[in-house]
Amino acid sequence: MFFKRENHTGLIRTPEEEHKLIPGALRIFSILFVGIALLLLAGGYLFYSSEESEYISELKAVEDNSLALKKAAINRALDRAAADVLFLASQNELILHLDTGDLNAARDMEREYLHLANSRQVYDQIRYLDASGRELVRIENRDGRFEVAPQNRLRNEGQRYYFQDCIRLNKGELFLSPLDLKAENGKIEEPVKPMLRFGTPVFDSVGRKRGIVLVNYKAQDLLDRIREQTAATKGTILLLDSEGYWLIGPDKSKEWGFMFPNKADETFARAFPDEWKQMLADGKGQFCSDNGLFTFAIEEPAAILKQFLNMIRASTVPAPDNDRPSPYFWVLVSRVSSDNLESHAGATLTRLFVGGGILFVLISIGAWYLAMAVSRRQEYEKQLVSAAMYDTLTELPNRKLFFDRLDAALSLSQRYEYRLVLLFIDLDGFKEVNDTFGHEAGDELLKRVGTILKNSVRRSDTVARLGGDEFVVMLNKVSNVGDAVLVGEKLVSALRAPITLKAGRAVIGASIGVSVFPEHGDTAEILVQKADQAMYVSKRKGKNTCTIADSSRCADV
Repeated sequence: MFFKRENHTGLIRTPEEEHKLIPGALRIFSILFVGIALLLLAGGYLFYSSEESEYISELKAVEDNSLALKKAAINRALDRAAADVLFLASQNELILHLDTGDLNAARDMEREYLHLANSRQVYDQIRYLDASGRELVRIENRDGRFEVAPQNRLRNEGQRYYFQDCIRLNKGELFLSPLDLKAENGKIEEPVKPMLRFGTPVFDSVGRKRGIVLVNYKAQDLLDRIREQTAATKGTILLLDSEGYWLIGPDKSKEWGFMFPNKADETFARAFPDEWKQMLADGKGQFCSDNGLFTFAIEEPAAILKQFLNMIRASTVPAPDNDRPSPYFWVLVSRVSSDNLESHAGATLTRLFVGGGILFVLISIGAWYLAMAVSRRQEYEKQLVSAAMYDTLTELPNRKLFFDRLDAALSLSQRYEYRLVLLFIDLDGFKEVNDTFGHEAGDELLKRVGTILKNSVRRSDTVARLGGDEFVVMLNKVSNVGDAVLVGEKLVSALRAPITLKAGRAVIGASIGVSVFPEHGDTAEILVQKADQAMYVSKRKGKNTCTIADSSRCADV
């Protein structure tokens, strides 16, 4: 808005008459000057306070959302590794070997372990140890290649803490080691290799405990995902262990202090003692101190695994009850430094002084500047809302919006008694495109896949990206289960066709899992679990195929 200044002047006929107007004009000008100065000071103070308050509020929301994304990455990584361990513990070849001692079954186990290691690319070792701790099968990563360890390299690990802790567990329970660095013969490998060990006891067909399955998870992949900068965030992501040591820190030379005697004092707890005490006391939250804005959450890996076990079991078979607080935990932190906050405050004051000067000389320009500042803030708020509901890369609905739509669609399906279909889609060959052509080509491919999926279904259906190379399609008002399969096969065929990218020609595929309401479940949780599990069945079939869930319990898909 511009303010129009109206001028009412009389006609001055002589210089003397014009000169007589000067004292009066000065008095009016003095009054206006004082009034404008007071208004500018008051307005400037209000503007500065409002700007800083709004900035801090928005910053807190952004940092809180960023931390939630990091927590989700941790949960996904731990859940996937836990699922692999439970799968290996129930492996048919393993049970056959335990029951009969069949050596061919042991060789089949080795092949299955090799396939899993090559497929996931996140495991350093996959092992089966008998009840005494002796390794019977070990797949290991040697110079970037997975191979079966020969008999002369197999060891007895019966005295290692991870074996003793794991062998004591009951059926269906999971062991998770603290996050540390890989060491051989008491020496830490260089470059350092962060490692987590997942395990579970194994039982033969008559219920006798016969040993454990153990995988060494290369945690660098998880740490890299946590380090990834979230759009719009100003904070530095930190990951600390229960003693306050840096697992992810602003200075890599100070990380893993508990593994090196010369770094024993390099801890967050020592650098920020007051903040560390408040985090331990509160468990989760946000606060400002002289050292900046801290957004934090304590994550217990054991609690995450228990939640995963409860999720994959039916309500009649809960996870083994173990509510003892875990002595080991991680603290996920986003820190916006005080320098960053002061820099923004300084920038705000600079804008205020410049704007005030322009406003004093020409108030209309000052008004326009304020209007533009408000417009920028409003646009920024709209972008925040959009970022919370849509995937920034593909512009498809994100996980939150998808589940909101799923709940609404399921309610309508239950009320009007029509079928609802979920198709969980995981791209096959996406990693190879990334490795061959680069991440920019991978991003372009994800956009093209989103377009292909939208063009393959109706406008009334929902296509969403859950993250990574995982997509989901929700079909409303489907006539029968056969139609759902036809759509899934149509999507497999569409994604199998070569896709021309700027960097070259990409060939991918898709593994699809299908669940249908009401045939496969009557709640969003069951339908999602069934579609997800059916998708993993497609993976095990050889990928590039569509599998429909069965009507039994989720764990039996």
